[in-house]
This record gives sequence, structure tokens and C-alpha cells, in this order.
Amino acid sequence: MKKRLLLLSLLPIAAVALAAPNFTKIEAVEVKAEASNYSTYTLPSTIDLNPVSETDIRSYYSALNGKNYQGEDLLKALKPILKNGQRYHTYDKENNGRKIWQAYEITDRDWELSPASSTTYGTYDPNTNTITGYQYGTNSDKKNNPYQHLFYRNRGVEAGRQRAWDHHGDNNGTDREHIWAKSRGFGKDGGTEIQVPGARGDLHHLVAGDSYVNSSSHSNNSYGFVKMDTVSDDAGAKYKINNTVVVAGNYRGKPLNVTQVGSTEVFEPQDDDKGDIARACFYMVARYNNLAGDDNAIDAGNPNLILSDDYSTETVYSTATKAVSMGILRDLLAWHKLDPVDEYEIHRNDLIYRNYDHNRNPFIDFPEWVDAIWGTVELAEDNRTITNRDATPKGAASPATDAVYLNGGGSGGGSSSGETSSSATPVISSSTSSSGGSGSGSNLPLPLPVIIAIAAGVVIILVILIIVATKGKGKSKKAARKALKNVAKSATKSNKKKK
Repeated sequence: MKKRLLLLSLLPIAAVALAAPNFTKIEAVEVKAEASNYSTYTLPSTIDLNPVSETDIRSYYSALNGKNYQGEDLLKALKPILKNGQRYHTYDKENNGRKIWQAYEITDRDWELSPASSTTYGTYDPNTNTITGYQYGTNSDKKNNPYQHLFYRNRGVEAGRQRAWDHHGDNNGTDREHIWAKSRGFGKDGGTEIQVPGARGDLHHLVAGDSYVNSSSHSNNSYGFVKMDTVSDDAGAKYKINNTVVVAGNYRGKPLNVTQVGSTEVFEPQDDDKGDIARACFYMVARYNNLAGDDNAIDAGNPNLILSDDYSTETVYSTATKAVSMGILRDLLAWHKLDPVDEYEIHRNDLIYRNYDHNRNPFIDFPEWVDAIWGTVELAEDNRTITNRDATPKGAASPATDAVYLNGGGSGGGSSSGETSSSATPVISSSTSSSGGSGSGSNLPLPLPVIIAIAAGVVIILVILIIVATKGKGKSKKAARKALKNVAKSATKSNKKKK
């Protein structure tokens, strides 16, 4: 009788253990990350297109749990997370940095014009949402040659549609655009760029962009709202394809929200790219800084970066004691609000994480962390003029409870009164899951010791049940057999649900 009572009392524990969700975690592979001694990798031929689950995103930043970091403390704490296991792909060498151009076939692909199902050099499996045996193109053998999502190009204009290997690298097509200009902190040696792995090839800020705008309008100018009566370069008025304007909304001129220094100008991109650019700049500071003094060597591959309202185009080195700024910070904060995170940006972040760099942009996952580091701005009714800048951090990072931005959405637009938060409205998905994950976007992973304890308990219970069911007597034997049948039924139902 005592054995029976013991078994019955243990059944709820077994049921809980069996019902516990399965959690998957993308394990980062530790790579030597010291100055320019970063390792480089070959491009993957198996491409995982699945979204990363909320559970995995929270797990990625779990080192911040319970710390309530903000300001520079948060930047210092983010750096080792973003640095750990990060992989680089050659930007400078190997056929003129062809690896980045090839990675763009996936990371910067226009997935509406070139869906995964259109892949011919490789096999797409819709059941697993993966491409196996993928073959990257080259200038001489374009292969899949998918359409690209280009920065600075008006993507709704058919004449501006661009494939990966058509006119790439010339003034009629695509550039590898460094959102954070190489001359702003990456360093030079005797006038020659130092060609090393690292920030130069970091895909979180290295995007496919319109060649004309990149070279003629942006160049190495800082970003900012342009005072429209001072526009010196209107890309849309100067550059057309087949007599059609394809780059409208990209300007260079005097800054609107800070006092101009000398003749230096700023670049204002089209509205659709403003938030993406801001969050890429925020990422660069979180990933490449020396706030903790933990990097002995700062060079072209491992710069020391900050964000401020400084917008000089002076070509400078960064050192361990001298960080280099990219501006204009207050305008970037406004852009982060006006152009919230969208699904393309989320998908690109996931693709880079799963397949290429193996790290994430935290300001796409948790947009409100921008406020927690740099504070906020207030905008006038024109959504361009900044009426107030409050540099006091707002809130603190808490990846266990902060809303994860999974589905895009949120509303842009400034406010003529009160404080305008620079973070977008978060939307949480309860169904997005990683490949092989639980399918639940709201459950937090159980601590490892708890999982081990539960697993051990289940094994012990099952062993006891089997022994009693085979060697027991009377009611105890009958109860044990019935319990085993119930366990089997529960497991079968759980497996069916997962499928």
C-alpha cells in the first residue's frame, strides 16, 4: 500500500516533467577575438531561414538578467555578449572580397521578389525552411542571382530593382556600404587601409546599397536631418535609371539640429532607411568600444567607437584611449523612433545570427534599450526639428522581462508635446519559434540545474514503475502498469502536438 501511495504521489512530478517544453539554444562557437586577429570562415552551404524564437533571444542576452544595467554600463555588458563566438567573412581579400557580395544573396535578399522557393542552385525544403547545397554566384557565374534589398534605393519603383550580380560594384548598381564609414575610427596606415578581418566586414553594418548615393551623396559624411534650404546634393534629381527617379529622398546639406562646423555637411537617407541606419550605428558602439579597457590593441579590425553629436568628416584613427564618434546622435535617436523595426530588419538579424556572423543586434531585439543607454529626444510637429535632448538613460535592460520585438509594427511619428521615446512599440509573438524549438514564444527556459533534476526524477520514477510492474504483487503491480500506460499516452499526445 505504501509503495502504491508513493507511486501515485510521484505521478504529478512525472507529468510536469514530461510536459516541460523543449528549449533549443544556438551555441556560439568561441572565436579568438583580439584586435585584428579575428578568425574568418567559409560561407555556409546550408542556410537556415527560420526565425529565432523569443526564448532563444532572451537566452542570448541572459548574462544581463538581474543586473539592471543602463548607460555605459549596459554598453560594457553588451560587448562580451556580441563578441563571443562572432564569425567574420573576408571583406578585402579572396577575389576582391567576394565573400560579402555572396553573403548578400541571403542576408540582403528581397524575399518577396526572390522567395526561397525560387532557389535553383540548391534545394529548398519548405518543411524545414532551409536551403541545402546552396551555391553562391560570382560575376562570371551569377547562378541564383536573387533580387536585392538596397539601401537608398526606392524599393517600390520597378525600374530600381536590382539583382545581386547585375552592375554590382559600379555606379549603376550596388556597393558594399559601410553604414559606419571606415574613415571614422577604423584607421589607416600611411594612407593605405589596413586590410584585416573585423569591423570592416561586420554584416550588421555592412549592407547592399545604391552605388550612386553611397559614393556621391553619403561618402563618409555623418548622418543627420538636412536643412532643406541648404541641400547641395539631391540624389533623386541627379540620378535616374531609364529616365525614372529611383533614389528620391536622399540628400546632403547643412545639419538642421546642430550648429554647423565649417563647411562640413551631413547625409540624410530616405525615410525607409533611417531607423535601420540608426540601429546599425547603435550596434557598432555596443560591439566595438573600449569602455571596459579590456582590449589591448585597437586597430582597423577592432576600433574604439562612440556616438555623439560630433559630425566631422576628419579621417582619424581610434586608439585605446581615443574613441571616434559618428553623428549626429540626437538625429539618430529620432530616426530610431520615426522608422521602427520592421520584419525585413528582424529577418536579416536572424539570418546573420543563424548563418553568418553568429551574433545579434540588440537594438532590433529590444529597441527600448536605446533609451536605456542614450536617453531620448523630443520632436516638433514637423518630425524633423528636435526641441529637446535628454541624455539621462531611461529604464534599464532586463532581457528576462522586456518585450522582445518579433513582428515589427509600432507607430512612428514624433510628438509636439511631452517626451518622445526613441524606442518603437514592441510586439510580442507567441508563435514564433526557432527550428526544432518548442513553438512557444512566451515560456522562459528553465535553469539548467532544474532541468537536470527533473530529468533525473523522471528516470528514477520510470525505473521504480517498471520494477513494480514486473516484480510487484497485487494492487501495487496493477497500479504501476496503469501508471506506465498513462505516461506512454501522455508522451504520445505531446509528440503529436509538437508535430
